[in-house]
Amino acid sequence: MNTILWQPWAAIGILAVSALMVWFGGEKNHKTGSALSLCSLTAAFVILVTLVKSVLAGGRLGATLDMLPPFGLSIQIDLLSLSLALLFLFCGAVLAIYTATYPLKQGYRRFKAVFLFILACATGVVLAGDLLTLFLFFEAMSLSFFLLVIHHRTREAVAATMKFLYMTVGGSVLYFMALAVVFVQSQSFSWQDGGFMTAGAYTSLAFVGFAIAFGMKAGMFPLHLWMADVYGQAPPPAVALSSMIMLKTGAYGMIRIFHQVFGVELIREQGWHVVILVLAIISIIYGSLCAFAERDLPRRLAYSGIAQLGYILFGISLLTSEALIGGVYHIMGHAMMKGTLLLCAGAILAKTGKRKIADLAGIGWQMPLTMSCFSFAALTAVGLPPMNIFISKWYLSLGALVNEQPLLILILLLSSVMNAAYYLPIAFTAFFGERNRDLHASLLWDRLPLGMWLSMLLLAIGSVAFGLGAENVPLNWAQNIAAAFFN
Repeated sequence: MNTILWQPWAAIGILAVSALMVWFGGEKNHKTGSALSLCSLTAAFVILVTLVKSVLAGGRLGATLDMLPPFGLSIQIDLLSLSLALLFLFCGAVLAIYTATYPLKQGYRRFKAVFLFILACATGVVLAGDLLTLFLFFEAMSLSFFLLVIHHRTREAVAATMKFLYMTVGGSVLYFMALAVVFVQSQSFSWQDGGFMTAGAYTSLAFVGFAIAFGMKAGMFPLHLWMADVYGQAPPPAVALSSMIMLKTGAYGMIRIFHQVFGVELIREQGWHVVILVLAIISIIYGSLCAFAERDLPRRLAYSGIAQLGYILFGISLLTSEALIGGVYHIMGHAMMKGTLLLCAGAILAKTGKRKIADLAGIGWQMPLTMSCFSFAALTAVGLPPMNIFISKWYLSLGALVNEQPLLILILLLSSVMNAAYYLPIAFTAFFGERNRDLHASLLWDRLPLGMWLSMLLLAIGSVAFGLGAENVPLNWAQNIAAAFFN
């Protein structure tokens, strides 16, 4: 190793080693595995926090591990990578608390070991210092996720897993093709401010390869086809892991290729940002329409995720500082908001076995804490002030104005109305609809394990906490991230 920057390797290594320990710990020791998961995630978080002061002072830290010659494994720590790594580890710790008491019924050891390994890889994705290192972590993360999707081993779960795998392998091939083009043309994989690629015979092919690989992971239309099936069949903790963390790695990859591989000037010249902007708008509208029409709660949340990730791609593709602030902040706000919704849906499924929205009438009186958290997150998704999603939509609107495209604000307003149309009736029916006599009276006041309701409460508070403080730290970080890319 050519520097003394040990923290990133230590954080990733702790998670990977802990995953192995959980795997070899045996099925009966799942409580010990849960404790080890939480401790390792907390330790990794604390280790990376030690870098915050240096990065906020304007530092950009890097290290290369001398393996995989002639390239090596490269790490680069800037404010974007550090903020997302800390977000992933925090969300992972909350999910570890939730999973510790969630009734998976079987395969605890496998699930928790793979869960930790995916978090190690996701952390590696955002800390990677070049395209090749990112590729290795990205593919290891993606291919491992199928073990969580197939957990229940039903016919439907197998079908969803195969669809996810086929699309993942296709994205991997295109990413590798793009890597080859980049290396032949530039002889480099490392991030560079303003980008390092120039217009050439195969430059467009490289951009398309990266855009498809990252767009599929971010649920961008028309690469979203895996999401509804996976969300409908995977265990709720796995779905939450995908939405809160894995989808964000796709958005992160888009930011890097826009600003530090191809560069804003080349992208403007080629008009690629217009293509991504159009696909982002379609994702927002299409995802919202499908969510409104869907009557299965987990699948409705999947389609709403397509719309929500569309906001992030919207902010990236406008190529303005204000819009990028909104996109980066939406990554953080969406993790809290959508995580709350998914954990609440998992609690409902675990306690009642019900997933059809029509069957949830009156459930607010049997599970008041769960449905209160769900309702709070639903209001956040609509974008009401002072909640986090309002702040991100505000900056996305400013970005549209700066880009002299005020009509795009109507898309954001329309999507907010549609969010209200498919989220709020669930909350209203849960508390004011006819009481469902099929729900057993013992469900009064939820009767959930401590870990499950504590996780939901933490994320619900996170959906609004940043907007209420005297200083909005994530917003300040998002502003500094955008300033670094555009100044």
